[in-house]
Amino acid sequence: MSRQKIFYHTTPIYYVNDVPHVGHAYTTIAADAITRARRLRGHTAFFLTGTDEHGQNIERTAREKGVPPQEYCDGITARFKSLWARLGVEYDDFIRTTDQRHAHGVERFWELLARARTPDGRDAVYRDHYTGWYCPRCEGFKDDGELTQPGNLCIVHELPCEWTEEENYFFRLSAYEDWIRREIENDRIRIEPAGRRNEVLSVIRQGLKDFSVSRARVKWGIKVPGDPEHVLYVWVDALSNYITALGFADRGERYRSFWEGASERLHLMGKEIIRFHCLYWPAMLKAAGLPAPTRIFAHGWLTRGGKKLSKTTGNVIDADQLITAYGADAVRYFFLREGSFGQDWDYTDDAFVGRFDADLANDLGNLVSRALTMAIRYCDGRSPARPVPMPKTSGIEEELQNDASRAALVAEIYGRYEALDFSGALIRIWNLIGRLNQRIVARAPWEMAKDPARREELHDFLYRLIEGIRVVTVLFSPVMPNAACKIMGMLGVTEETARSLDWGLVDPGVSFGPVEPLFPRIRSKKHDSAQKATRNVESKGEKGGGEKMPDDQKSNTVATDSVDDRIDIAEFARIDLRVARIIRAERISGANRLLKLEVDLGNETRQIVAGIAEAYEPEQLAGRKIALVANLKPARLRGIESNGMLLAASVDGRPVLCTFDADVPVGMPIK
Repeated sequence: MSRQKIFYHTTPIYYVNDVPHVGHAYTTIAADAITRARRLRGHTAFFLTGTDEHGQNIERTAREKGVPPQEYCDGITARFKSLWARLGVEYDDFIRTTDQRHAHGVERFWELLARARTPDGRDAVYRDHYTGWYCPRCEGFKDDGELTQPGNLCIVHELPCEWTEEENYFFRLSAYEDWIRREIENDRIRIEPAGRRNEVLSVIRQGLKDFSVSRARVKWGIKVPGDPEHVLYVWVDALSNYITALGFADRGERYRSFWEGASERLHLMGKEIIRFHCLYWPAMLKAAGLPAPTRIFAHGWLTRGGKKLSKTTGNVIDADQLITAYGADAVRYFFLREGSFGQDWDYTDDAFVGRFDADLANDLGNLVSRALTMAIRYCDGRSPARPVPMPKTSGIEEELQNDASRAALVAEIYGRYEALDFSGALIRIWNLIGRLNQRIVARAPWEMAKDPARREELHDFLYRLIEGIRVVTVLFSPVMPNAACKIMGMLGVTEETARSLDWGLVDPGVSFGPVEPLFPRIRSKKHDSAQKATRNVESKGEKGGGEKMPDDQKSNTVATDSVDDRIDIAEFARIDLRVARIIRAERISGANRLLKLEVDLGNETRQIVAGIAEAYEPEQLAGRKIALVANLKPARLRGIESNGMLLAASVDGRPVLCTFDADVPVGMPIK
């Protein structure tokens, strides 16, 4: 167990101009998962979320609906809380900007800003006139780079901005430019992914401008202390939630522990609001003499049809409908597994169904059902005796049973959780699930059961299988807590055992619970056909374990002299070629030509299956850089998912990897 640390995790507080959608859920599920993961490691973690309820846009929306602003906010906030409950999100606090405790904290924060002096001795807050384009939906003024023409449209909402002239209070952001740059460059304020960090530094290099921190024409908000004609700018109001929820106004124990004393103060958000969190917020905290956040992670946009999800534009995915159709854990799993958390990715219904059936119904669901059904049948409904001493094992059994190997495995998976590489963590866990399934086939316990002389061998194997499922379940429980709870109930284990990653904790003789389906397969005709095609590919391999390539991938390897078959530059541009580094490689049981590779793409890890085993030993490949087709649809070979395709030449039938004659960065596009 690592030394206990204190972590503070936040989502942005969500604007209540409309009901929540999957874009909000994406951030919140991630925050919930990392909080659960860190608690399982023995750390203390506090998770905050909430709603942003002030500003001109809310005032206008409530008026259009014919209700008072507070009544409108109460209704939308209830929808957010309901969705989080349905998704199994367990936050420690839910802050609303209409809470009195929040207003009290904001007023205290403003008092510190109002009397603050900049590093060069000027007032941090001053009064001035502003003239320019204002987006009421962003609640912010826009410069030319943030507008599209014609029409002066906001680039975020794609709606017209308003020309505004008024006297406001301003914050002297320009005076903190050098300090912010040093904090970011030295990673005292760690901005991730690297691309977001570079974007922020680029903005700083162009010179920071002071920004307005009050509004004279807005009525729905917190009034500027001492000047009731002005309302505090909604971003000053909203950003303050991260400390007001902790009791900043009174500097109580919760504030001292989770803000001043935290090992990490992590803000999670979508990339469209990094300017406010990476520039405005740290500078205001510095002026007020308070600690800044230590880590800001701006994830990519979840898109549909190539367009960002947006309530304003109407491009949304109904999270409630997804939960009703597939269950909360399937939604949590899909959105953290399907895309890289730091990058944009496009949602499709087909991808959801495919991931559900392949990963949850087939891989995990079948493993648990088969293992428990056999254990109940062959061990009289109770967990078998613990092997004493544990017999010598190899492969996954050794990796899970051996203390050092298991500790390394757990550190790797939880390291990926902490890096917010949820997809990488789940790929690694599903590798274990796949290997447990393979062990059932290889050991054939139904054959052992026919021979009374092999009873002890059968019980030893089933104990290790059940215990392996328990450990793997603990590993994925931060992402799928409900499924984990169900599995632990079937195993009949105690609450303490259900959270431990130690080996050998399933007590002998414990009665198993009823075996219930975890994820009933979705009977889509289209998806059934896809699954059948995959099974045909697996079953029709060449003698000796080779695999025939699916028809829909053969076009990638067949040369042609026909001019009519040549593609134009636009078609080629659709292929996303990237530099990747092989992290590890291993053989696939029963497949002589295939290797399973884990590769690093810079901002994510991928699992691919490649037919290069006859030319390369696994130990030859670790560390090598390869060319990878990164936007190929996932395929399954020998029951193992492949997310990409490496490029290789064929010399006399022998694959030769395409590589580079210079050291190129991992993740770099190949053009």
